[in-house]
Amino acid sequence: MDRNTVHLYEALGVPKTATQDEIKKAYRRLALRYHPDKVNVAEVPDHETRFRDIAAAYEVLSDPKKRQVYDKYGMMGVQMAGTEIGAQLIEIESLLCSLFLAASVILVLAIIFFSFLTIRIDGKVSWNYSIVFIPLWILDATLAFMVFSQITRPVESDEDEDEDHEHDNEDGASRPSQDERKAQKIKEKKRAKVRGGLFSLFIVALVTAFQVLIVRRANDTTSISGPAVFAPYFVLEAILLLSSLLYTFVALKVAAQAEVAGKGKLAIVFSALWWNVIRLSQAVLIMLRIDDEITCSWGIVFIPLYLVGVKYLLQIIFGYRNFSQMQNVEMRQQGQTLMVAGGVVFVIVGSLSYALIGLLAARLDGHAYAVSRVLIPVFIVLSILLCCSGCCLPCLLLASSAGEDDDMMERDGAQIRLVSPNLRIEGGNPSSASGTSSASSRRFGRRSNNTSQS
Repeated sequence: MDRNTVHLYEALGVPKTATQDEIKKAYRRLALRYHPDKVNVAEVPDHETRFRDIAAAYEVLSDPKKRQVYDKYGMMGVQMAGTEIGAQLIEIESLLCSLFLAASVILVLAIIFFSFLTIRIDGKVSWNYSIVFIPLWILDATLAFMVFSQITRPVESDEDEDEDHEHDNEDGASRPSQDERKAQKIKEKKRAKVRGGLFSLFIVALVTAFQVLIVRRANDTTSISGPAVFAPYFVLEAILLLSSLLYTFVALKVAAQAEVAGKGKLAIVFSALWWNVIRLSQAVLIMLRIDDEITCSWGIVFIPLYLVGVKYLLQIIFGYRNFSQMQNVEMRQQGQTLMVAGGVVFVIVGSLSYALIGLLAARLDGHAYAVSRVLIPVFIVLSILLCCSGCCLPCLLLASSAGEDDDMMERDGAQIRLVSPNLRIEGGNPSSASGTSSASSRRFGRRSNNTSQS
């Protein structure tokens, strides 16, 4: 996107901090000078081009909204602001900034939480576990507030949805029915938004209840049983499992209509349900182990997590083999490269993850490992992610402010100053009508020793 955000100000000879009155006065003065009926054609042969540039600059800078877009994105942003895709492109930077900011806040809270957990379990402090979970309480409250604010936000009507009905009757008899349709659609949207918001609040409530029960169990191991602790979690898993089953049913119905073989149907079922099964199995094993219903090593309890790594490893291996059998050389090379990159990521992430699982299992089995050592892989991963999100956010902010210099800019090794609209015109170069930035700085000629009358 064109980031030149000073060209229009140069055309009017005003700084970027100019007020609307200053812009208006500069435009009137320059428009009078370069108007075809007022200018000396012999002295300024390119007066028509200059007049058009001045008018175009004033059209943008006199509109506060257009000026705001221009100051941030340049003329490309102004031209694209009126289109649906352009509006999305203009807002993409703010959306990314919000995303990276949210990620940074979440990562900071996670690092603080694990730090609190480390010093509490290692006996450095004797806090109640409710204090240890304060970062998670903050995150839960933030999520609940965001969902609630989304529910209470007014529903905007979509004007484009009723365009096909505007000309149902030329005498306007269809207008009441059209208004009723708009009102009905707004109500339906509001109801759908409320239902979705309430469901999201219910999920947040389940997660918060699960955390509260964990805190209660951690403070007093005899106060509550394992099944009671995991009750909110199992409710959440039941909802997710139901959603996966519905998706599987629909996918199998489509596969039956497409006459997919039995092997393909099994692949659909596995891809839709395997992660649900892993999570439920792991939760059940942990619940039974903390209640001493089973007395095996914690390394055995974490077997479902080992199976996750096996699944992804086999997926990478079979993917590489399938790409190797392709006849298209370019696709084969690209696929193999992708699988190799996936293998590298798997090795790095897997090493950190399974180091954490192994250290955690050893600690729970009674080995004298400090929790600060056990959670080293967690701190490494969180620090890397925080560094990445923290670097992306200032880079986007710098990119957004690029080109927002004040009255003086450096271009082509020379400093270009804005030209005052009060200067007298004594001639010009026809080539100055070009779109280059250096030419625009000479657009209004040279300073005259004699003052001119406006």
